[in-house]
Amino acid sequence: MPPEPREGDPGGRRGSDCLPSTPLIIPAIQLPFSAPPLRSDADHLRTQALAWAQQYGLIGRRGAHRLGTTPLLDLGIALCGAAPTQRAEVLVCWYVWALILDDRIDDGPWAENGALERFNMAVQAVIEADGALDRRFDDPMLVALADDLWPRTAGWSDARWRQRLVRHLVRHLQAQATLVRLRETDATLTLTEYLPLRRDSFGALFFFDLIDGAEALDPYLHSADAAGWDRLREHSADIIAWTNDLHSIGKDVVCGERFNLVSILAGTTGFDWPAAVDCAHQRVNTAVEQFTAVAARQANQRAGAATDPQRLRQVVRAAGDWHRSVSRYHLRAAGTALKAGRQMDLQLTPPTLKSRQFEIDPYPLYARLRTTLPIVYDEPTDVWLVSRHVDVKAALTHPGASSNNYAWQIGPLLGHTIVAMDGCEHAQHRALLSPAFRSKALAVLQDSIISVTTDLLAPLHGRAHAELVADFTAALPVRVMARVLGLPAQTCEQVAQLKRWCAIGFAYMGNYRQDPALLTGGLANRDSFYDFIQPHIEARRAQPGDDLISQLLAARIDGEALPETMVRAYCAILMTAGSETSHGALANLLVNLLSDAASRRR
Repeated sequence: MPPEPREGDPGGRRGSDCLPSTPLIIPAIQLPFSAPPLRSDADHLRTQALAWAQQYGLIGRRGAHRLGTTPLLDLGIALCGAAPTQRAEVLVCWYVWALILDDRIDDGPWAENGALERFNMAVQAVIEADGALDRRFDDPMLVALADDLWPRTAGWSDARWRQRLVRHLVRHLQAQATLVRLRETDATLTLTEYLPLRRDSFGALFFFDLIDGAEALDPYLHSADAAGWDRLREHSADIIAWTNDLHSIGKDVVCGERFNLVSILAGTTGFDWPAAVDCAHQRVNTAVEQFTAVAARQANQRAGAATDPQRLRQVVRAAGDWHRSVSRYHLRAAGTALKAGRQMDLQLTPPTLKSRQFEIDPYPLYARLRTTLPIVYDEPTDVWLVSRHVDVKAALTHPGASSNNYAWQIGPLLGHTIVAMDGCEHAQHRALLSPAFRSKALAVLQDSIISVTTDLLAPLHGRAHAELVADFTAALPVRVMARVLGLPAQTCEQVAQLKRWCAIGFAYMGNYRQDPALLTGGLANRDSFYDFIQPHIEARRAQPGDDLISQLLAARIDGEALPETMVRAYCAILMTAGSETSHGALANLLVNLLSDAASRRR
């Protein structure tokens, strides 16, 4: 048995707030179980799951590429065992759904302020509904669940199985929500409190039920076996969850995640970090021994495929192999090898833009990057972070630099546009837009800026207080860009609608977390904006003016007019990028101005 910790200081603060000063040795976890057999339809299952996730807006091009070219889907396919292909397809879709939900919860503020509780209530409404739902959902994950995933799953087995499946899914979601609340309130956990929460939050018990249904097995057919099977599955779930904690300790610590078995042990016991790692590893080994003992008793009681513990052994082994191979659990600086029993220096483990700490206050992360890791790969966002001026300049001016990255970032929204172009193609399209922002056109633009600014400042005169962001910096660039394009922006309602379109469009372009709600919301937002500008495009085609839409319609590249799809895309780019970036820069300028007493007086 592992040494029992002392729980005098519950909460894991020492484990999360202070990085270990010496490298940690992450043990090679050897599970004495055989791996599941390879499925001949694995490629089909992978392709089908990616198509399904994109169909429902759960992932974009970026997510599909990562899931299709990394081992991330391997565990979902391994869970299918001997299930027929049709049910295996559903099981892998459940795996993708759970993977995306886990990322949404881990990667930032989406789940906070009661959002996850509301999401969970909607999930329960779907899975507990007897017949058609009387409501529709905006969240694409709920749409996929209600319209496809649950209807294809609910009839796999009898009512007892379905009740067990629902119970474990609800417990999984409730445990996730509990951990989110604890993070929000900076609360603490003892080891005794953490262990059952961790078992449920990982969701293994729910997937064990799914596997039963997919393979048409029922180990709970005889009530006398139920207690033994519950213990066996709890040991299995613990092995998987604790293995995850050991492999992900680096990711969790640098992301500020306090709820990890190693961190809890380091923060609530007399253990130092290496001892906490050893203790967590011993707990895994003890759970394996306990599983083996219970499995032997279960196998002796009743023979048959449904009651053979071998299937659970294969799932546990597949999960262990997966955690050892997936890069998200092995954040490391360049030049450090990924291998069993590896040494991990958390002082040099790259931070990530997807951490909650970055969302709250990015500047400590920026400072650490510049001083410690000026060029580093951010695995969760799949980008390189370059933070020192000299390196940024070198990267941006290097002849090998390309705008291809925008093909996944903006391409699904607006198609092939100037932001994703390089070389001569970019120069040709830039030449179409540049005249609108220089020489005589710039003088007209300046007059427009002064006119709009005067209009916006007039209502602020005489006030003791003014909301400069809402009433000035957010409205000014929207109205100026609308004038440039020849779009109406005279009334408060027109300006507010343009601001909403721009804000949602900009959120889509900056969606480095690839949140499904932003993916689908951005496409709907684009369609709404296109519906708004289409009559203006048609009017300028019939009667050109001196606005930018008229110039775009008259432009020629290699003797050919721009496709109307590209004209609409340019309007969206100019409206969104021109307003949002200017709004942010102007707001920062005013903050700095008002923060300096001498400048403020002048």
